[in-house]
Amino acid sequence: MTIMLITELENDDKSFALHLYKNYYGLVRKTVYNITHDMGILEDLINDTFIKLIEKISLIRTLERCKTTAYIIYTSRSVAINYIKRRDIQNKYICYGEDTDLAEIISENGINIENRIIRQEEIGELVSAILRLPERQKDLLFFKYMLEMDDDNIARIFGIATNSVRQYLTRARRNAKNIMERGINKNAK
Repeated sequence: MTIMLITELENDDKSFALHLYKNYYGLVRKTVYNITHDMGILEDLINDTFIKLIEKISLIRTLERCKTTAYIIYTSRSVAINYIKRRDIQNKYICYGEDTDLAEIISENGINIENRIIRQEEIGELVSAILRLPERQKDLLFFKYMLEMDDDNIARIFGIATNSVRQYLTRARRNAKNIMERGINKNAK
């Protein structure tokens, strides 16, 4: 699908889009998979990401290499997160018939469903807290923990000393923790 769309572009755009696809396919794949953990939908989401990127090709041409990479990561992440949100909304409205064995649903892979729900709520609170962080702190956490980048690469992207990366990450984690604690305290009242 993506290759068909690329072939319909003009020559300059076509070669640039092929360059993006060839050089960033692996990064898009890793980003999408790290968020969805779903091999069944992975190729569709990769195609969706590249379609969005092709729509913004004139903007992407103007970006420096590291900003292009960041833009592609953000687009990949957005596509994957939007997929998860849609999937979760659909799953929320699934009804179980009379022939459904609830015993199988309650214990999935030996994991107690209550613990699973609690863990999902905690992850949801963490994601919500991270989304409320300043953009720079969100980026730091994303690069470090989602993309598993080392401190040298992060320092290069942000234009800071490698020794400072850990301090910035500590502040970002502390701010996320404070946001989560404020949310818990509000709910307790």
